Amino acid sequence: MTKLFTMIGVALFLMTACVNDGKPRMSETERARYDSTLMVVQDLERALDGAYSADLSQQKRLWEASQNLYYNYNPMDMDSAAIALCQQLKDRIRSLYISINETLEDIAKTQMLIAVDKSDYLMETTEAFPLYLHKDDVLRFNVSMEKPCNVRIYNADSRSLLKSYMGKTTVNDTLLIKNTAIYLVEVNPRTTQYASLGIAYSVPTLERYMHPQLVETEMVEGQKGSFRVLSTKGINMKDIFDEPRSFTLRSQFKSIFSGNSRALVALQIPKGATDVMYSLRISTSEQARSADGEFYDNMSTSYRKIRFLGLPLYESQRGIGLLGQLLDDNRPLREEDAYCDMYVFADPSQARRFQNGESTSELKYNVDYSTMGTQSCNGRIPTQGLRTIYLGFENARLRYTTYIWVEAVAAIPVTEYFQAKYTVVDMPL
Repeated sequence: MTKLFTMIGVALFLMTACVNDGKPRMSETERARYDSTLMVVQDLERALDGAYSADLSQQKRLWEASQNLYYNYNPMDMDSAAIALCQQLKDRIRSLYISINETLEDIAKTQMLIAVDKSDYLMETTEAFPLYLHKDDVLRFNVSMEKPCNVRIYNADSRSLLKSYMGKTTVNDTLLIKNTAIYLVEVNPRTTQYASLGIAYSVPTLERYMHPQLVETEMVEGQKGSFRVLSTKGINMKDIFDEPRSFTLRSQFKSIFSGNSRALVALQIPKGATDVMYSLRISTSEQARSADGEFYDNMSTSYRKIRFLGLPLYESQRGIGLLGQLLDDNRPLREEDAYCDMYVFADPSQARRFQNGESTSELKYNVDYSTMGTQSCNGRIPTQGLRTIYLGFENARLRYTTYIWVEAVAAIPVTEYFQAKYTVVDMPL
């Protein structure tokens, strides 16, 4: 009898241990996996409740989370209650996955993907808004202007005009896309005015809705007559010297005995050039610098950086614009104690008289572009149809020798052509 009571007591103890205070029994690892998965499921269920009001990035995160949601469990060391609980979570995940996809499919069928949304937008020139669309997408465009404008819809890949609306203040239309390609909504305001622009599109599948793509635009060189080519005034630069012209200008006192305090250099102007840009480095040391001889290359590099901005070549009376910006970007370093006088001559006889030592007060030179007591600098001289311009340099100092390096570049106006290059990229979250 005692043995029987002992066996009953052991059985009751084991039953109590299995119940585990009423909680389903599972290992710590399975418990942690269950708890973390349950937390994710609860978060997704809350997100699903607000899916319709969420933006595309939030909807995409919800969809991607549902695609990656996975749960499995090991029934070993589990009681029946724990197995039932884990299976219930698996069923809940399966139902959640179906609900998320059905909800997002409904959203994809009813909502538009916004490409452009601008209000009170000041337009001064024609702008084209690119979109990458697939067959069976529907493009919607809404343009509202204060004054008449022109709107055109292009297939950029086939370079074909699909629709045009000329002289309208309001354009509100749709287009069913027949071919997968890059499309352009081009708006020409015809005059500077404010606009409201809305461009959007709908897609037929959830996969397309979840993976919208953007179009990046880069301006590249084009050719006259190409599709939607743009023209702008630019310049072709030509180096006037093969290498910098260098001079040693003796002081006024020393030149009495040897050498010369003056130097003259002739700038041969290429045909068609309207301006000469020069770089003048003045030093108290005859040692050359590594930057000497790089004026043309540096100017060309600066021009390549800004040539797509459509800046004007220059304003002939004031010399501002593109040439002024190029010169500002490439000014030589100055030495405080190094300076000289520079004279600009158009007449070769006057330049020869300068070279022969006649007083500058008796000579005719261009006062506007000559500089007295100048330090290292650069500048622009209009050619005014001349084939040769002469630069005269004089060291006006009594005691110190001055060393000079001169470089010059001719600017020839040209018409340059640019066109847009489009690249399709995935839209980031």
